[in-house]
Amino acid sequence: MACSLNTISKIDDLSRIRAILLPHLLDSIADNDYQTTDTDATEDDEIPTSESVARTAALLVTYEKKKKKTSRNRNQWLRDCQLAFSPTLNLLVIAFDQQIVVSTARNKTSSHEQSNFTASFDTKLQVESNERITSVLCLPIASTAKRSSPEWTCIIVGFTTGYVRMYTEDGILLFSQIFHDESVVQLKCHTQFPSPIRSITEQPDELFIRYSSSILVAVDGLSLYQLLKVCREHILKSSNILSSSSPQLSFKKWSFPDQNQVYDFVPAGLITDNRFDQFCVASMRGGYQAQIRSVPPLFSRLITIGAEPYCNFYYCTEGTQTPHLTEVASALADKVKSSVVSAVSRFFPLRQASPNTENRKVKIEPETKLESRFGIRDLRRHGEKIIISPGLHIAAICDSFGRIILYDVHRSIAIRMFKGYREAEIGFIQIEESTTRDTSMSLLSRKSALFLVIHAPKRQLVEIWGCQQGARVAAFNVSKNSRLIYLEHYTLGWTSSGSNSSKLSQYKQCILLEENGDIKTFQIPFHLILSDRNNQRAHNLMVVRQVRRLLKESTDDNDSLKNDIHQQIKRLISLDSQSEILDLLFHTDYLNLNTIRMFIDEILKDLEKTSHHHNPQDCIHLQDFCNNALNLLNIYTCIEQYRTDHLSLLFKNEVLFSKEEFQNELNLTDDETTLYYQLFEQLYNNRNDNIKKKVHFIDDNNLLISNFSFGQFQSMFISSRHIHSIDNQLEIKSNINSEDFSNLGLYLFSSWFWYNNIDNIEENFHSYLQLMHLKNDDLVLLFLHSLFSIPLTLPKSINIWKKLFSIIYSINNNKKLLLITFEKTTNGLTALLLILILRLYDNKIDLSLLIRRLSALVAVQNLYSSIKYNNEHNESIDIKLNEFTVESIFIKHRYDFLLEIITRRIVEVAIEPSWLTITSVDLKENSFQNNLSICRQILPHTFEPTVLLIYSSWICMTIWHKQLISPTNPTSLTINRTPIDLFNLSLIFYNHIQIGIIKQNLGTLLWHTYIRSRILTLTQLIEKIGKIPKDRLCYKELHLNEKDLIILLEQLSKNFFNTFIDSIYNQLNEIPIFNIDDVWQLNTTGISSDQLEPVSPFINLYSTSTIPEQIEQQNSLLELVMEQKPANGHLVLHHDKLILILYYLMYYHIKSIRPFSLFDTKGIHAFFTDLYSHPLVTDDVDSTISNKRQLFFSHLLNTIFEQHDNTKQFDEKIFEYILRLSTDMLVDHEYIRRHYISLLYAYNYDYLAINEENRIYDRQALAFQLLTIAGLRLNYIIDGNVDSTTKMSVKSLEIRAKTSSTLKTWLASLTTLVDYKVQPCSLDAIQTMLTRIACYLPQTNLSQSNLAQEMIELVQQLKR
Repeated sequence: MACSLNTISKIDDLSRIRAILLPHLLDSIADNDYQTTDTDATEDDEIPTSESVARTAALLVTYEKKKKKTSRNRNQWLRDCQLAFSPTLNLLVIAFDQQIVVSTARNKTSSHEQSNFTASFDTKLQVESNERITSVLCLPIASTAKRSSPEWTCIIVGFTTGYVRMYTEDGILLFSQIFHDESVVQLKCHTQFPSPIRSITEQPDELFIRYSSSILVAVDGLSLYQLLKVCREHILKSSNILSSSSPQLSFKKWSFPDQNQVYDFVPAGLITDNRFDQFCVASMRGGYQAQIRSVPPLFSRLITIGAEPYCNFYYCTEGTQTPHLTEVASALADKVKSSVVSAVSRFFPLRQASPNTENRKVKIEPETKLESRFGIRDLRRHGEKIIISPGLHIAAICDSFGRIILYDVHRSIAIRMFKGYREAEIGFIQIEESTTRDTSMSLLSRKSALFLVIHAPKRQLVEIWGCQQGARVAAFNVSKNSRLIYLEHYTLGWTSSGSNSSKLSQYKQCILLEENGDIKTFQIPFHLILSDRNNQRAHNLMVVRQVRRLLKESTDDNDSLKNDIHQQIKRLISLDSQSEILDLLFHTDYLNLNTIRMFIDEILKDLEKTSHHHNPQDCIHLQDFCNNALNLLNIYTCIEQYRTDHLSLLFKNEVLFSKEEFQNELNLTDDETTLYYQLFEQLYNNRNDNIKKKVHFIDDNNLLISNFSFGQFQSMFISSRHIHSIDNQLEIKSNINSEDFSNLGLYLFSSWFWYNNIDNIEENFHSYLQLMHLKNDDLVLLFLHSLFSIPLTLPKSINIWKKLFSIIYSINNNKKLLLITFEKTTNGLTALLLILILRLYDNKIDLSLLIRRLSALVAVQNLYSSIKYNNEHNESIDIKLNEFTVESIFIKHRYDFLLEIITRRIVEVAIEPSWLTITSVDLKENSFQNNLSICRQILPHTFEPTVLLIYSSWICMTIWHKQLISPTNPTSLTINRTPIDLFNLSLIFYNHIQIGIIKQNLGTLLWHTYIRSRILTLTQLIEKIGKIPKDRLCYKELHLNEKDLIILLEQLSKNFFNTFIDSIYNQLNEIPIFNIDDVWQLNTTGISSDQLEPVSPFINLYSTSTIPEQIEQQNSLLELVMEQKPANGHLVLHHDKLILILYYLMYYHIKSIRPFSLFDTKGIHAFFTDLYSHPLVTDDVDSTISNKRQLFFSHLLNTIFEQHDNTKQFDEKIFEYILRLSTDMLVDHEYIRRHYISLLYAYNYDYLAINEENRIYDRQALAFQLLTIAGLRLNYIIDGNVDSTTKMSVKSLEIRAKTSSTLKTWLASLTTLVDYKVQPCSLDAIQTMLTRIACYLPQTNLSQSNLAQEMIELVQQLKR
């Protein structure tokens, strides 16, 4: 049974529809378009001139062009119209411009198939001026009764004004609403249908509306179904028209800012991530601090295509509420107009009714911006059309390059591409398996096949392809202007109405509309998804599956199993599957090697008999595979025999070789022995804590060697190549990874690592190497990698390793590649031992540099592993240590790379800065200091205390800066520390630097790089708003809250600028020199450089390091520090003043003070310039600025006393800091001190004030100020504001009466003289204060002296 294209219906009056929609396309052309004029005509007796002949020819050419164009347009008119079919093929809507034609299908009298379509009515739709139809959609509405057929069909029309209107089949307007004030571009509907076509979980019904500016509106299907149902019932009963202010639908409105232009979209259904995908998405989008929901959210997946990017995937979280039916009905009743229109209201009366209805201002809801989960970017390609399969698992996209690309929706990857289909139309057809074999099978359990239909109009061809990787099953020639229509929706409200799904054939998925009006559908048999080739492949796969099941169910090698496998092999059709079964046998551990050999021999014998029935190339391939397998089997058997014989001679040593043996066997000097042996001893003592082993050995001697099955052994070698060489050399796969390569080496050589018999070891090892039939270079690499894969291998005797390695080195042909292997290994200790052995057998190569590098690598690894929390092992240490190689540390990078790694770890663990400054080698307090002392022996310049402190301080400040910029991406340094903690730690390391010039230059670098910009931003912020910014504004601009800003300013003033200034003015005349250790010099091995970089035959042998290569000509931190110019001390002091002012403003929340107002123009311009510059800075400012400074410090002192707790002791150091700052800013210190004493008296700190009085030079001015404070104190008591224990209210009235008018007037005027509060005090304190004032007042000022004397007498009267 073949695929067919059957005509199921036809549009009868197609020419009439064309005349209604496009009247300008007539069958004839007007006479005036081609007839000649009177002046062009010639008489019979006249001789035609050349001019008239040319004019007549031009008119004929123009006529022919117009005739061809009109004919072409007349044939292509269907492609220019908006066309919509109902999925049940009972309704057809064709629209163009403002015209619309509705055609209905009539059933035949003798058949249930659909008959021809006949136009039922037509009209012109126009509610507003210049309104045009842009999109139409026919949506079947489910019946409330339980039947398969829909009750009626809703016609949805989109307009250029943005309105979406819904009509009945008879043209009655049901509903009109505008969601966005732009042209509607596309209407799509997504509905649920309970059949295998939708073989997924229940999906919600939704109507999608796309606008010209890439705005998408998704209308909830349930609310739309209920609304249309109520509207239709109302129309049928009352015959009224709904106004445009109908009830609002429940909808969601989205925009796509991540995509430049959206040309098409498709909803991909509701999905729920599994827990793993949920964690992955949350970590990628939210970072380390992302919050994980306990239940994975429900997403509505949406795919858009367009330009920049070419394809985007969006995931919208579900959870919005939809209106209920009762709410819709209630709202609808309020909106129904009075009965003013006739019962039969079609399209044409609508534009005359209520002309102002849609001109009223309609509220447009704002759109929600969707963030793309991910996208597929292609700058040159843009998508034009997208559809999705009925199962929502495959999407097809047509692009601007004429390609059709199939995408797996769930995995979001392209799975197939079809080329050469420009302007193509596509659709999916899903075919169910025939149920004749099992009628009891449920709908959802039946198998289904998916086909892709492609219409190529330029080739006038329709092709049908099997999905996903199927072949083309059919092709049909069609007319040039035919259209392929893919019906993506079914019935709205199917699940909510409870309708059954017994009749599925009435719904069409894909139809073809021919140019002459024929409507055709595709008949595709289910079996076409399986071609002959696929049937053979399926049969072979079934046989392979059966063999796999037999091997899995069995546990031993028996005759029954052999017979079953033998029978299954005979059933195979193709030769490829025989190699698959052999591979299964190879990887079955319990099968005997003789059994495997038997099956190989049987396949070879059968191949000789049946080779003429198969492809010669397939026969050669299988024959080579079997011959190689036999060769490998023979070699594997011999290797196993060797390993069995060695079991009794194996001995694993658990004791480190002695120091004497180490020196004697390797011919080392005393200094070399002391240096290198301590590395072995140190790592040996801590190997169980610091190193994670890749291969675990058991103490039993029978299990010392690594086991390897024949399947594993065979998979390491190329088995599809015919071996022509005489010695049958094996060839290892070039794409083998490092772990498999090391495991293969362990299998081959692990029996020799702990070999206990030194007699004839060289002869036996030579024979063993020849037995393996491997290339010499491969043997060398396998031997080295097997040793390097074990963290610490302890031979019983170094002499045995010397003999083994001497043999390996003697067969090596590529010494450069050998040394590269040493440089790329992470097992520095084993590499150091082998390179010391190598030095004994090759004097031509200078290995001193490589030895120093390996010893330095081991020391650095020991140091890094000893930096940990509370001696606890951390897996991140092992991960980092696996990146430490000679190549990555000493060749590809400079010394600053190693320093950055070590100091970053020091900062992470919070090592005490004092530990970095201890240089004593004999110190044995902890492992870190021991390893640091060893590193200083090998790399003395790199691990200098000053260098470590510089890098530690810089790393802390760098991480602090990065954490402020991206707080959502914490690092290991910031998980347990706040950013301000890192800043403080950086200053602690900075203050431990002892060399003045280094401290000065590093301070300059820190200020210019990280600190200056934030202080500048803070200062500009305060200057702009005129007050202290709120916490939210601080975090927005500076990424620091107000509390952290105060701490930052305090630490800068106390722990940074003070030390910085001291380093400028108190530095010694010393210029340190930082040398570079010789391990970073160029290689000098003496090997010929014919091949600068030897290429290993194994491309994946060395895992790619995550460490990036260092950029050339990039200055190191030490170079940057030493290149800094000397800082200008005056300019540093100038910035220190600003920092202190900012600190006081922030800490005490002083308002209405701008920092720059306290400096002149020169001082302001000097701020935030480079510290090594020399701008003109002076504090000798004019009187206006000087007065502002006095007012600032007075206001500052007032604020300090107002915020101070009077129950606590006042800290005099606060005033000392303020006095020092005011003195530096050339403010009269006498003025500040007098104001301070006044505040002390005002807040009852008399004892502190008396001490401060002794430091005043001008005591007469002080007396005048204090007289005001005394008057306020006395006034407070006279007014009766005394404690309840003091009963003098009556006496105070008597005293007030006896007081002189001068004193009364003076006391009454005192409240306006001070801007701070005066606290109540005792009469004794007032009397003591007045007595001291009287002593300070000059005798020449009688008025003030008389006031003081009168107040003393008044106090005495009050005390009586």
